[in-house]
Amino acid sequence: MAKMTDVDFSKFMMGLDLTKGTDELIKMLAQYKVPGVNMDALVASQRDNLEALATANRAALEGMKAVAEWEVKILRETMEEITNAVGELAKAGSPKDVVAKQADLAKHAFQAAITNMRELAEIVNKAHQEATDAITERVTESLDEIKDVLKIEQQPPVS
Repeated sequence: MAKMTDVDFSKFMMGLDLTKGTDELIKMLAQYKVPGVNMDALVASQRDNLEALATANRAALEGMKAVAEWEVKILRETMEEITNAVGELAKAGSPKDVVAKQADLAKHAFQAAITNMRELAEIVNKAHQEATDAITERVTESLDEIKDVLKIEQQPPVS
């Protein structure tokens, strides 16, 4: 039985193609003829919607992967810093020197934490923006396509 550590979740998720599972449904829709509806345009629109969703999904997964890689990097750096700090504290000497060294280490740890939080926020924001942009762009296109699919004509207001 495979362990969770043996499975590359990001590769699995990136390999998912949301358009494959719905191709049959889209093909079935294309066969129907509805008066006043351009079925070819409707089918193309739905395929484009699925592609936009897949793009947003990939952006979100890339963001998750970047966050995980960032967390591993920070964990390694933190462990190195803790090891160094313990060594420095052991060499500090007098209790006054130990307290001064602890204050310096705490200040450095706080500054590193703030920097790391900013980096994490940037990574998450970038992934969020890419996913949102893909959906927003598609929604705008889709609204224009709806007019074409339904062949909506502008009617003059009734007086």
